[in-house]
Amino acid sequence: MSESIRLREEISRLQSELEKHQKLLHQLQKKCVHDFQVTVLARTCTKCLRTESLYY
Repeated sequence: MSESIRLREEISRLQSELEKHQKLLHQLQKKCVHDFQVTVLARTCTKCLRTESLYY
């Protein structure tokens, strides 16, 4: 039982970290002067890895 509690706490901690890192990445991508590499389906910034779909 204690293993289950420990795992839940670890999952909760990691989810919080993930949210924090996602916000930081979003801020970085917002400020980036993009240098896109284009393929048939998408374009991806070589600096911040922001990807935009070109498939409609």
